[in-house]
Amino acid sequence: MNFKKILKNILKTKAVICCLSCLIYIYAQFVGITCKWTMKNIKQVREATKNTNAIWIAWHSRATMMPFFWQKLFNRKMAALVSPHHDGQIIAHFLKWYGIMPVNGSTNENPRQSALELMRELQNGYELFISPDGPRGPRMRMKKSPIYYAQKTGKPIICACFSLNKALIIDKAWDKTVIALPFAKGCFALSEPLYVPKDLSAEEFEAYRIRLENIANKLSIECDTDAGRNPILPADINDIKKKKE
Repeated sequence: MNFKKILKNILKTKAVICCLSCLIYIYAQFVGITCKWTMKNIKQVREATKNTNAIWIAWHSRATMMPFFWQKLFNRKMAALVSPHHDGQIIAHFLKWYGIMPVNGSTNENPRQSALELMRELQNGYELFISPDGPRGPRMRMKKSPIYYAQKTGKPIICACFSLNKALIIDKAWDKTVIALPFAKGCFALSEPLYVPKDLSAEEFEAYRIRLENIANKLSIECDTDAGRNPILPADINDIKKKKE
């Protein structure tokens, strides 16, 4: 009997997925409530987005705590892209605990259909959340999708980040996952909204992508520094080029 296969099948059951997502939700809530947070640029972003919904982005390594902050600080209706595979379904159920609508899709599988559905939700008044270096990296390197959605819909992009003085960093993970720990001191920060013009040349589009990447990375470094820890840095561009060759 193949116990490994049996265990894998059990983990894929709806009951187990619901239980795991609930445990992650409880832990995220516990961390969020027990930590002492410094909030940055919240009032300014609330004022800037009071008459519009927006595209919110955070690096993959720090995405787990984002629903807690979203519910606490904004609590508007939101949609988020998740993978249709097993891990993605755990995330989808986790998001539902926060009232966030998961949109099944992938940047690798049928990306056009996913893009159309996400833009439809933006036009319907939903906020949109994206981890723009997911699902497989490179770490902290911006994909084109946030710029594309902003260009097509006229909605602003806002970067979000958190950091803590006490956290586990999984160095072996491609994204250097940040696991927040309870009873810590940390900060949560937002960037100023970035609007993308509708008419852009290929060179201008790339310039906005780089600009957004720099904004998100600067915010990440500032949060880590304020939390008193060494900043997590983006994947080295030379290493990325070597892997592509």
